Amino acid sequence: MQILLYMLSSLILVLLLALYLAGRKLERLASQEEADLERCTVLNWPQVALIVPVAGQDPRIEASLTSLLEQNYPAFTPVFVTESATEPAALLLAKLKQRYPRLAHVVAGPAGLCGQKNHNVLAAIASLPKEQIDCYAFCDSTHLAKPDFLTHLIQPIARGHALFTTGYHEIVPRDRGPITLAYTASVLIMRLLQALSVFTQPWGGAMAIKRTTFAEKDIAGLWSKTVVDDCALVEYLAKVGVRVRLVAKALLATDCADHKKDVFRAWMERQILFPRFCVPVQWWLLGVMLVLFFMLPFVCLEDLCFALAFSQSSRLVLPLLLLAAFVLLICALRRFLPVPIGLGQWFAAFCRALGTFFVVYLGTCGAQEIVWHGKVYRVGRGGIVLDKRTLSAK
Repeated sequence: MQILLYMLSSLILVLLLALYLAGRKLERLASQEEADLERCTVLNWPQVALIVPVAGQDPRIEASLTSLLEQNYPAFTPVFVTESATEPAALLLAKLKQRYPRLAHVVAGPAGLCGQKNHNVLAAIASLPKEQIDCYAFCDSTHLAKPDFLTHLIQPIARGHALFTTGYHEIVPRDRGPITLAYTASVLIMRLLQALSVFTQPWGGAMAIKRTTFAEKDIAGLWSKTVVDDCALVEYLAKVGVRVRLVAKALLATDCADHKKDVFRAWMERQILFPRFCVPVQWWLLGVMLVLFFMLPFVCLEDLCFALAFSQSSRLVLPLLLLAAFVLLICALRRFLPVPIGLGQWFAAFCRALGTFFVVYLGTCGAQEIVWHGKVYRVGRGGIVLDKRTLSAK
C-alpha cells in the first residue's frame, strides 16, 4: 500500500517537471517568434480591429490602454467598449480620444443573458464595417503591452499558419507582500500550464481570430449566451475543428502592488468556476492536481515520522529524496519570473497560492453562480447564463 501511495504522490513531480520544461519551451518559442518576425516577408498585413472592453476605475487602465494604442502594427483600428457613456471608464476614453483621434468608443448598454464583457465585445464587432476588417483581436484593459505585442499575436494568422491565436500575461510584482507574490505565483503556474498542449486554450486578455472564421463558426452566437468569452470557447473550438495556437511573444505585463486578499480570492474563484461550468474535465483535473500536491509531502512526512519513531534509518532515504525533489522543482520554476524573487519568498508564495487554491476550490464544489464586476450570474452547463442580477450593495 505504501508503495502505491508513493507512486501516486510522485506524479506531482512529473507535473512539476513538465511545468519546468514548458517554461523552457516558452523561452525557445519566444526566440523563434522573434527571429521569424525579423525575417517576416508579409507584405499585406491583415486589417485588425483591436477590441478592448473597459470597465471599472483600476488605476492601471490608462497606461494599459495607451500601450495598446501605441502598437507598431501597421494596420489596426482600436475599438474600446464601455457599458455606459457616463461611467468613469467612458470619461477616460473621452480623454484618450483627444490624443488618439482614431480611437473608436462604443457604448454597449447593459447585457441580456450573457456576460457583460461578451456583450461589450459583440457590440464592438457589430459597429465595424465587416468588409474592412480581416481579423479581430481581443485584449483586456489592465495589462501593459510592448509595442510589438499585436504584431506577434497576428503574425501566425497573417502567414496562414493559424486561424486563432492566443497570448497570456505575467505578473510584475512591485512589492514583496505575501498576497502580491502569491498572485504572481498563481499566474505563472497558469501560464506554464498554458504551454502544455493539453491545457492550451484561449485567454480573453490576448487572443485573435480571422473574421471569416469568427462568422463561419458562429462565435457571436455562442458568446451571446455565455458568461465568459475565453473559457466558453475551449470545448466549442475543439468541436468545430479550430485549433488554438499559443504565441509566446504575445505576453502582456500586469503590474501588481499591495494586492489585497479579498481581490486575490475573488480572482482565483473565477479562475476555478469558469472551468467548472465551461470545461468540467479541466475542473476535475485541477482537483486531482490539488490532491497530488498535498499527497506527496503528507506521505513523505508520515513515513519520516514512522522511521524516526522506530529507528528505521533505511526508510528515511526515499521520503527525503522525494521531498528534496519536490522543493527543488518548485524552486526551479522561479527561473520564469519576470523579476528576481528570493528563494524563501518564492517558496512561501507558492505554498500560499496552493493553500488559497485548496480553500477556494472546495468552495466551488456546489457553486451555481459567478460574481463578476458587480453582477451575479447563475450559470449552467457550457457556461450558459440562466439568470443574472445586480449584486446588492452592502
